[in-house]
Amino acid sequence: MSRHLYTNSRSRRGRRTAGAAAVAVVLAAGLATALPATAHAAGKAEAAEVLIPAPDEFGEGPEKILATGRYGVLHREGDDYLWTNSYNRRTKVVTELAGVPEELLVGGHDEHNRAIYTQQRADGGTDIVRIGIEDPAFTRTSTVPAHYLNLRFAGGWAIATVDKGDGTYEMRVPRGGDPSEDPLVRLPAGATTDAEPVVLGAQGSEALIGYRLADGSPGYGILTGYDGRVKPLPVTGDASSFRITQMNISWFSRNGDGGQGVRILPRSGTGTPKVVPLATRSPDSEVTAFVVEDSIVWHEGLGGPLRLTPHTGVDTERTLLATVEFAQLRAEGYGGVLALGKDADGKRAIHSFSQDGSGTVFDLVMREVPEVKTADGEIGALSLDRGRLRYVNSLVGKDTLHGKTVGTGLDPAEGDRLADFPGLAANRFADGTDEGLARLLTDPATGKDTLVTGDDPEQPSEALVLPGTGGRVLDASPEFVLYESGGRQYVIDIAHDLVVRDQRAQGAALAGDRLYKSAPGNPGTVNVVDPRSGRATGSHDLGVDCVPSELQHSGTLLYWSCAAQDVAGVYDTATHRDYPAPVSRVLLGDRFLAAREASGDLRLTALRPDGSTGDLGTVTGLKPPKDDDGRGTTWTLDPAAGKLVWVGTDDTIHVTAPQQAVSPLGVTHSAVPATATGGWNATWWLSRPAASWKLTLVRRSNGETVRTWTGEGTRGTVRVAWDGTSASGDPVPAGGYTWRLTAAPADGAGDDATASGTLRVTAG
Repeated sequence: MSRHLYTNSRSRRGRRTAGAAAVAVVLAAGLATALPATAHAAGKAEAAEVLIPAPDEFGEGPEKILATGRYGVLHREGDDYLWTNSYNRRTKVVTELAGVPEELLVGGHDEHNRAIYTQQRADGGTDIVRIGIEDPAFTRTSTVPAHYLNLRFAGGWAIATVDKGDGTYEMRVPRGGDPSEDPLVRLPAGATTDAEPVVLGAQGSEALIGYRLADGSPGYGILTGYDGRVKPLPVTGDASSFRITQMNISWFSRNGDGGQGVRILPRSGTGTPKVVPLATRSPDSEVTAFVVEDSIVWHEGLGGPLRLTPHTGVDTERTLLATVEFAQLRAEGYGGVLALGKDADGKRAIHSFSQDGSGTVFDLVMREVPEVKTADGEIGALSLDRGRLRYVNSLVGKDTLHGKTVGTGLDPAEGDRLADFPGLAANRFADGTDEGLARLLTDPATGKDTLVTGDDPEQPSEALVLPGTGGRVLDASPEFVLYESGGRQYVIDIAHDLVVRDQRAQGAALAGDRLYKSAPGNPGTVNVVDPRSGRATGSHDLGVDCVPSELQHSGTLLYWSCAAQDVAGVYDTATHRDYPAPVSRVLLGDRFLAAREASGDLRLTALRPDGSTGDLGTVTGLKPPKDDDGRGTTWTLDPAAGKLVWVGTDDTIHVTAPQQAVSPLGVTHSAVPATATGGWNATWWLSRPAASWKLTLVRRSNGETVRTWTGEGTRGTVRVAWDGTSASGDPVPAGGYTWRLTAAPADGAGDDATASGTLRVTAG
């Protein structure tokens, strides 16, 4: 039975009874209990606790590649500059860059693993600050004179222009020392540079640069940084995507000698380039290509796939990343590529691609980009029933019912996730039925409430239209749901899809196949009714002169409250003992009571079989409820076990077990035919989950066991269907038989539950 909701709204804001203070008694010595992890009481040990954060909404976090090095990558997530290395993929914050504006950072590749940025000097010059991330020995600052213009970087080199005063410019390689010793870039005869130098890449002592030839067409060459010499490259036609590695120089062209493709030239720059055709998807797209030893790694435009096309060797043409946001050459050796993008599963990460000893390009995921929270989840409703936790999470205005198993042992244990149900809110769902989750939906044609059951949101039961609108589920048991709407209460027989009882709103609670209800014409009396027949099967005298407006049931205990008269209590229907209780904000668990105090804390009290009470501690730090009550929204419990669930101020769900002196496992009721004619279907309902069960059928005349059935873990129902045959498959003789059921408690507490009876087989 799921006690995730209070049973009558008229007691929601009632005052605590004067007798409630008696509930908070001192725990007697020798009682073994466990306290919630956040409860505070001297001398008590903490219990096991399951913590479930509210499901927040997450989205792609900000990620930007700033520069690469031989052994890592400089990138930014949020406000921090980070360095992730490639040898153990650890990430650290580059504290030396704190406060440096991102626009001052120098991109590209640096083989010495340095972060580089510039800052203007008061004299008009520029300081170049190099930070050795892997090795501090590479940290230094150099100065570029004020008359050096349009500073560009290529690896460890800086290249600038100088205005000659006649409308032309020359390129210089500032080295940070005496400007007179800075090499002049000696372009080929007739070639000139514009004010902004064209720098395309670098490796070691050489850089790739661009310039204008004498006829005005673009030219390209390899600059030696030490002395300014430039060796022209044999580039014909349009060209782009220039790269230089320790071994090769490459570029992409759609025309010229060899047609469309990537040109690969040895680092010496002599001979005819090898042309590797690329099957581009567009005849005029921008192509970014890199040579990685025996393959070309390339993409078109931004956001497309990162592809691999081998030009020799054993690798095969394939897609490396489904989408790519950024890719950059790592120029050491035969080259590698560092890329930011998503794989086929949509995971966004920084990847390093290089060729391994087998001759194929392998993918090293250096860092998965962490998602960032875009919206806070907010828990709005709870239920707990025999190891099943349900919770409504509100996210960006959308309510979703989530679920998780939390174990059927004495201590909670986080388990499997349950199916999600969209659009459910507090009061509109309940666990505890044999058909699974019961939930209220709205009939779009009539606006009436409808009841559906089942644990699969895609395959619910057929909807049963109810008499009311905007109603709520008050209680649930294996075969019934108690529903309230418009001042009326209805008992729904879910096994037969019928409303079997209609009564005015009053104190009521389901207990297995029975309905406990107050008697308006007989103050102090609680009647026990068979919902299907309406027949009274018993009554209990509470010894008070009031009509309870709220009832709760757990095992043999019955909580009652007469809020208007400010009296309440717990009555043991087996021992006829009474326990004090507050008149409101109360939930009844298995031999314990949870009451929310005016402070907002939860006071937990053991209800011992001998009639005494014990202090189980106080739970603090609860989320303030919106309804001034919180039952079923910020806290609840399981009346069939000693577990409690509550929501913290940070919307984290806490599941704990304040009471481990639980009631023994028993058979609450059954539906067992006394005769069988070729077939027999029997059902037993247990008071709480069982780890296993066994049913034996014995022939009375000779004591022979003719059939044995066994089963593993059940949350509360044992069903057996028998076709009248023995274990060998032969029909059993007509006559008298005895059956015996044994069930072992799932929490391991107490003895096995047993039940027995007789059966007459009338046809063999």
